[in-house]
Amino acid sequence: MNPDRIHRAVSPDGTEIAGPVTGDGPPLVLAHGGLDDGTISWETMLPRLREHYTCFVPSMRGRGLSADDPDQRPERHAEDLAAFIDRIGEPAAVLGYSTGGYYALGATRRGADVRALALFEAPVFACFEGDAEDLERFRDGVAGMAEAADRGDLTDAARRFMHGVSNDDEMAVMEPSGVFERYGRFVPHLLRVLEQADDTEVVDVNEPSQLAHVTVPTLLLYGTRTTTGHHESTRLLAERLPNARLHEIPDVGHGAPVLAPDAVTDALRSFLDAVLADGRRPVGRAAT
Repeated sequence: MNPDRIHRAVSPDGTEIAGPVTGDGPPLVLAHGGLDDGTISWETMLPRLREHYTCFVPSMRGRGLSADDPDQRPERHAEDLAAFIDRIGEPAAVLGYSTGGYYALGATRRGADVRALALFEAPVFACFEGDAEDLERFRDGVAGMAEAADRGDLTDAARRFMHGVSNDDEMAVMEPSGVFERYGRFVPHLLRVLEQADDTEVVDVNEPSQLAHVTVPTLLLYGTRTTTGHHESTRLLAERLPNARLHEIPDVGHGAPVLAPDAVTDALRSFLDAVLADGRRPVGRAAT
């Protein structure tokens, strides 16, 4: 990416969150997934997105251009993203991928100035308890990542984790691409996040009043070949968010933003163009 500038914001606990800005058009914030700093998740989508939107690509705390902090609880990441969005100075659309979607939902609930929200397979972790095979695969992926990291093989650690959330065809495509080496840089960061993940909740989906506050137009994207946990997470959010719509992308799994960028980009653009074409400004902030 050749950024036009760097956007910076300070989270409530004093952590600076930063990321490059590129493109031209209405602001679109891209919240990356767990094994990334924003340079991988959006690499294949940005060339098209930047033609239509000013793309803001923040890194989670401890990654990329952002400052680090020992506190890696999900609540802090949601606050970071909210601060980054509000610093733009006008309502922004937000696309969150995987855990980035979970944080984007939390930022919106906290009142960030979000005009439209799109989530690609944001996880609701309780939904992963429903399918024994998927749950075992995910747990094995996390355990395998930790074991490989302990012996210093970060590439294999990333491979083991991605096996827990990806289908076999996706793994076969990623293996020769070199992406596991790139993901491996962020294994220590993800392990820190997972160690603290049980300490708090960004959004309690079992408390209807929390999701009722998220009234912005919301697009919930998922692939037909994703895990049961990601599928059920998306379905649950569709049931409980008051202004949400589902969009199914055929024959893709959890890696679609990287491996099937055109399908995700087309769905996102169709949604955002409809929202932005509306002469009214939708409800831009979550009710408080």
